[in-house]
Amino acid sequence: MLSIFKLNTKPPLQLAPGSIGIIGCVFAICWILPLSGWSATQADFARIFKPESSWSVVIADADTGRIVYRQRAEEPRMPASNMKIYVTAAAFDLLGSHYRYRTPFLVRGALDPLGVLKGDLLVRGSGDPTFSGRFEEDKEDVTARFSRWADRLKDLHIRTVTGNLYGDDNHFDENYWGRGWPKDAYCDWYTAPSGGLILNDGCLDIGVFPGSRVGAPPRIETIPDTDYIKIKNEARTIAKGQKNGVSFRRPFDSNDLTLRGKVASGSRGTQHVVALANPTEYFIKVLEEVLENGGITIQGEAKDSDEEPNLPRHGWKVLTVENSPPLKDLAQVINTRSQNLFADSLLKTLGAKKAGAGSWAGGSMAVREWVQDQGLSAENLHLEDGSGLSRLNRVTAETTCDLLFHVQKKPWFPLWKETLAVSGSSPGSLRNRLKNSTLRGKVRAKTGFINDVYCLSGYVESKSGKEYTFSLLFNGKSHAGRHPHHRMEEALTLVARDEP
Repeated sequence: MLSIFKLNTKPPLQLAPGSIGIIGCVFAICWILPLSGWSATQADFARIFKPESSWSVVIADADTGRIVYRQRAEEPRMPASNMKIYVTAAAFDLLGSHYRYRTPFLVRGALDPLGVLKGDLLVRGSGDPTFSGRFEEDKEDVTARFSRWADRLKDLHIRTVTGNLYGDDNHFDENYWGRGWPKDAYCDWYTAPSGGLILNDGCLDIGVFPGSRVGAPPRIETIPDTDYIKIKNEARTIAKGQKNGVSFRRPFDSNDLTLRGKVASGSRGTQHVVALANPTEYFIKVLEEVLENGGITIQGEAKDSDEEPNLPRHGWKVLTVENSPPLKDLAQVINTRSQNLFADSLLKTLGAKKAGAGSWAGGSMAVREWVQDQGLSAENLHLEDGSGLSRLNRVTAETTCDLLFHVQKKPWFPLWKETLAVSGSSPGSLRNRLKNSTLRGKVRAKTGFINDVYCLSGYVESKSGKEYTFSLLFNGKSHAGRHPHHRMEEALTLVARDEP
C-alpha cells in the first residue's frame, strides 16, 4: 500500500478552501477498505477452521508464496494420504517422470533339440506394482504379462523345464506390514504387501454368487483364476429377496481363505478384493499355472529363490524384460486414485535406489534427505510408509505448502500436477467433492483419510485464473458441528471467489 503514495518532487497542488477535508476522506477510504477486507477474510477463515486445536492450515499465493492464512501451521499432524505428495514429488525429482520398473525373466541351462531345457527359470523382481490388468487392454487379464512370457518360451522352442521356477524378491525387504497400520485390516486391499514381486496389486479379486439351491454353498469365481489360493467355503445360499452378507478371513501370515456368510438366491452376488500375505509365493505359483496352461511343463517347483541358498547370482541369460508404464502414469494411480500399494512400493524403490535399502526406513531416509536438499524443513517430517496409512506418520501444513510452492519451479512440475485429483471430476478421489460452480474443475489436490484424520493439500484456481497453494490438515474427534470436508469446501470457495 505504501508504494502507492510515494512522495514526488512536483510542486504541491493549490487546493481550494475546504477541499482538504474531502481529500482526507478519500485517503481514509483507501487505507481502511483494504485492511477491513483483509480482516474480514481472516475472520472468515478463523470461523471456518473450528475447533482450532484440530486444524493445521496454510493457504498461500502460488505465484509469490505470500501467506493468505495460517493456523497452527508448524504443528506435526497425521497426513493420511497427503503423504503421497512427498513420495511422488521426490520420485519425480530423483528417478525422473519417465522412470520405469524393469523385471527380467531369465534362464539357465542347456536346451536340447526336443525342446527340453535342462535348467531353471528365474524372475528377478524390481518391486514393479503393475503386474495386473490395470494397464492392459483387457483390465481383467491380470496375468497378461505371464502369457507373454509363455509365448516367449514357445518362440524359443522351450516346452519342458527340468528344473525349478524361482522368484527373486530381494530388491525389497520382506517387512510388508507398516508400523502404525490398523491391526484388524490385513485382509483389506489398502494394506496389500509391497514386495519385490507383486501380482494383481497383491490381492485376489473374488466374486461370490448364489449356489444351485437354497442351502447350497455359494459359487466362487476368482481373478486370477488360480488353484493356488485355497478357499474354505462355509457360506450358504439363502432364500430370494433376503440380504447378502459375506466376508473373507485368513490368518495374518497365510494365504488360505475362509468364506462365511450368506448370498440370496437370484441375486447378483457380491464382489470382494482380499489382500494376501505372501506376495512372492502368490506371484510365482500363478506364473507356474499360466506357463503350464500355455504348454510349458515345469518339472521342478515354483518357489522363492531364498529357499535355494546355493542358487547362483550369475550365469543367467535374459529371455525377456517386462517394462512398467512410466512413473508419470504410476503417479496418476497414486495421487488420483490414492492407491496405497503403488505408493508404498515407490517409497521402497526410492530407498533401494537412493539409500541402499528397499525398505520403509530406506525410503523414509531418501524422502527426508530430498526434502532437506530442497531447502525445506524436515524437522517435523516422519515417514513410516509411503501411503499415509500409518498413524505414526507426521508432516506440517507449513512444510507441505512450502513443498507445493517449491516444486512449481521443477521442469517436471506440469506432469506431476496432472497426477493430482481434480475437483468434481471422475475418476479420482475428488470426483464427488468440491462440485459447486466455483470449485468444479478448479482444484487439483491430494485427499487423505484415516480414522479421525481428514486432509487436503494442493492448488486452487480463482475466478481470474490466479492460483493458491493450500494444506488443510484435520486431526481430531470433534467436528464442532460440521464435517471437515464441508469446512474445506467453504474455505476453498472463499479463496477462489474473493482472491484474498
